[in-house]
Amino acid sequence: MTLQEILAPITLEDFFTNYYEKKHLVIRKNNRETFKDVLTVEDLDKMFYTVSNHHPNFRLVDHSLDEVPDPKSYTVKNSDLIDPLKFVKSFEAGCTLVMSNLEHKIEGCRRLTNEFESFFKHRTQSNIYLTPKNAQGFATHYDSHDVFILQFEGSKTWRIYNNAMPLADKSNAFVKEGFEPGPIEDEFTLHQGDVLYVPRGIVHDAYCTNENSGHITTGLLGKTWAEHLGEMLLERSKNHLALRRFTKLHELPNINYNQEKTEVIDALKEIINSLEKDEELIDDFYSRQKSISKGHLLQMLDVHALNGDSKILLKEKHKIRISQNEEVFSIKFYDLQLTMPLAAESFLSALFSFTTPQRVADIPSSIDKESSILMAQELSKLGLLEVS
Repeated sequence: MTLQEILAPITLEDFFTNYYEKKHLVIRKNNRETFKDVLTVEDLDKMFYTVSNHHPNFRLVDHSLDEVPDPKSYTVKNSDLIDPLKFVKSFEAGCTLVMSNLEHKIEGCRRLTNEFESFFKHRTQSNIYLTPKNAQGFATHYDSHDVFILQFEGSKTWRIYNNAMPLADKSNAFVKEGFEPGPIEDEFTLHQGDVLYVPRGIVHDAYCTNENSGHITTGLLGKTWAEHLGEMLLERSKNHLALRRFTKLHELPNINYNQEKTEVIDALKEIINSLEKDEELIDDFYSRQKSISKGHLLQMLDVHALNGDSKILLKEKHKIRISQNEEVFSIKFYDLQLTMPLAAESFLSALFSFTTPQRVADIPSSIDKESSILMAQELSKLGLLEVS
C-alpha cells in the first residue's frame, strides 16, 4: 500500500502543501476493507500464540486508573514474557492493549512501515492499540513525532486541542505535570478504514464509545535539521582543523582570535553547502533500514538453478542506487553492494523497464546468455529479484 493510496483522495501535493508539519487531517475512506491486507484482528490473534512477546513493547494502559497496570499481572512469573491469556483478558477489564514495533512481527505492518520509510527517508515504527468500548487508554497529550492513524477495526472518537507545541521534539517533549490542554478545537470519530494524520506537538486524546477500537499508529521518527547538522559537524570535523580547536572564551590583551573565528565560519559554510549532496545521507538511511526479504532464503538455497528459462522481475526499484566509473558500475540495495563490469549495465537497464516477469534469456543486453544468467544469479543473491 503506497503513501498515495493511504492519503487518497488527498493528493501528495495537497498533503505536503497544506497539512504536513502544519495541522491534523482526517481522511474518510468509506471502505471498511481499506486495511485488510495490512492488519486484521486475526493477525494479532495468531501472533499472540505463535510469537514470544515481551514487556515493555507489549503493555497495558487505562486512563481511568491512578497507576499503570503492574506488568506482573500479565507476564509470565519472574520474567518479562507476555502471558497471552492474562494480557488479552485485561481487555475485558477496560485496558487498552499496546503493542509496539509490530513491523518486526507482522508482514503487513512491515510493508506499511517500509513504505513510509522509503518515502520520507526517516525511521518509522508501527504500534497497535486495541481499546474496549467505553474506555480511554491515554490522557490528553502531544507527541514529539508525527503520527498516521489507520483505523483497522471498530471506531474511536478523537479530540484536538488548540494549545499546541509546534513541531515538538526531544528538547520540549510532553510533560504531564501542570499541563493545560486548552479548549477543544475539533472532535470527530474515525471509523474502520479511515485515516488521521497528527503532526508532532498537536495536543490530542481519544476514547471509545459503543464500539471496540483497533488502530495502527505509524510514527514518523524523523531527524530534524538541527539533529542532522549536529551529526554532520561531528563527522566533518575530522576534515576541518578549525572545528577541532577549543573555543576561546578567555581574553588576553595582545591576542586576537578573529582569524580563528573566520576559519570556523568558513568551515560551517562549506558543510552547509554540502547539504545539497544527499547521496551519503540516503546511503546512511538505507544502511539502517530493515529489508523486506520474503522469499530470499528460498532463492539462496537454489540460486544456481536459476537459468535462461527462469522468469525474473526487479523488486523495490526505488531503493536501488547505481553509480559507475569508466570500468565498473555498482548497485547498492539497502546496505549491500554489488560491483559488475560496465558491459553488464545494459542488462540491468533492461530489467528496470519491465513491469512483468521476463525470461532471463529474453532480456535484451550487450552481454551473452551465460553472462546474463550469472548477472541474474548475482542480483538474486542481493535480494533484488522476484524469481519464478
